[in-house]
Amino acid sequence: MDLFEKYNSMGKNAITTTRTDFSKSIGEEGTKDIIKSVLLGGNVRDTTEFITQRRLLNSYASMISLFVNMETNSNGDFNFKEYSENISESLSGAKNDAKIFYLWLMGLTKKGFDNVARGQLTQYSESFVSATEEAIEDFETEFGPLTGKININGEEINISWEIFCLIGIAIGSQTLTIRGSSKSMNGKMFEKLVLGTLLTISGFKYCSKPPTSIKLTDKFFWLSNMDANERETDATLIYNGKAINIDIGFIGKGNPEITLDKVTRFGAYKQIGGISHDMSTIIIVDTVGENSDLFNKASHVNGHVLQMKEKDWTIKFAQLIQDIFGFSSDLSSQNSDQLENFFDSNLSLINVSDFFN
Repeated sequence: MDLFEKYNSMGKNAITTTRTDFSKSIGEEGTKDIIKSVLLGGNVRDTTEFITQRRLLNSYASMISLFVNMETNSNGDFNFKEYSENISESLSGAKNDAKIFYLWLMGLTKKGFDNVARGQLTQYSESFVSATEEAIEDFETEFGPLTGKININGEEINISWEIFCLIGIAIGSQTLTIRGSSKSMNGKMFEKLVLGTLLTISGFKYCSKPPTSIKLTDKFFWLSNMDANERETDATLIYNGKAINIDIGFIGKGNPEITLDKVTRFGAYKQIGGISHDMSTIIIVDTVGENSDLFNKASHVNGHVLQMKEKDWTIKFAQLIQDIFGFSSDLSSQNSDQLENFFDSNLSLINVSDFFN
């Protein structure tokens, strides 16, 4: 029996997510609303978390429906050894989303398959069977028998500790996979969207890749570039022989080691488009912890730190740009009360999808 074929389309769609899937789910205006919220000091996760939760719930409901519709015997018992062997056999020929799905049924993620099972299922399957059977014995002793029924649209299955364990194991793995992929995709996507929007509003022209030839008067920026012998920078902007590397991350105060690492990434000079540029660094994070030494460390390497939790962080950004490049933008002269209307009018003129090219 090919269980993946029986898995509901709602569940299949939740296995992996792409930028296109996300954009379709909230639309262009919804995307711009999230960008504006971040530019006004909001937390990007306030919105993306509920989208992730919806993916998880879709996945959970589909998994429960799968078990209800499985070909089981009438009393709902499972032969764990037979179950494990069948899943392992299906997994051996599975690819892409189907592989992820079958790993879930064995309590694994792709990373777990590599690190825990080391890419081999034989020994893992044996341990999976024995550990689950031992757990059920403990549950029977501690809690007594588990009984009841789950009925979905006329299909019914008897509840037992066996069914509970199999569903619980699958749901746990689903959660790890979906939360991990959502966090990575959402973070990378909105880093580009927020920076691209902010730099466009600040008066710079977007380039899909670093230019090979420039003039001193060009005000250019590009996103996500990695030069030889350097670590990746999220954005670079240039003007009049000066350049700024920008590193952005939706990093809270619980991740100081990641934040502190950012201040030493970049050199003091760089050759860009045939012209030598004096370099500065701006680090943008969600929150800096009260006891963090980040601001002091940044100042020692000609770096500046901004916190997105502050409503006026974009004004401070524009003023930094003004100090470094020697020119002002409309954003630098705004006050906090004007910002929302200012961003509304500017966002209407920007095609944010350009920043993915």
